[in-house]
Amino acid sequence: MTRSTTDPKSAPGRSVLARALLRRCPNCGSKGVFRNWFEQVESCPGCGIRLDRGEKDFFIGAYTLNLIVAELIVFFGGIAALVLTWPDVPWTALTWGLVLLMVVGPVILYPWSRQFWLALDLIFRPAEPQDYASGTDD
Repeated sequence: MTRSTTDPKSAPGRSVLARALLRRCPNCGSKGVFRNWFEQVESCPGCGIRLDRGEKDFFIGAYTLNLIVAELIVFFGGIAALVLTWPDVPWTALTWGLVLLMVVGPVILYPWSRQFWLALDLIFRPAEPQDYASGTDD
C-alpha cells in the first residue's frame, strides 16, 4: 500500500535526516531498505517510494557525499593523530593508518550516504506521485 505524499510521516526536516542515519527509509521510517550492506531494494517496503527517485544517475550525489565525508574523516583523523602524538609522531603508522581509513571509510559509510542523500533530496524536492513505485513512469 502506497502512502500519500501528504502523509505526516513524510514531513521534511530533522526527522527525515534522523531516519536516514538509522538506515531506514527517510520518507516513512520503514526498515528493510537494504538487501545487504551494498545493495538497496528498488523501493521502500513501507511507503513504496523509489529509493533512487526514478533517476538513473541518482547515485552520483550519494557517491559524492560519501567521498567528501570519508575524506574529511581522514583529514581530521590525521590532524587529531598529529596533535595527540606530537612531537613523537609515528609517521609510518600514521601514513598506513590513514591509507587504510581512506579505503575502508567509504565502504563503511556507503549505506548511510545513500540514505542521507535521499533524505536531502526529499527535503529540497518533496516526494510526488511519480516518485512511488506504483506511480507513473516517464
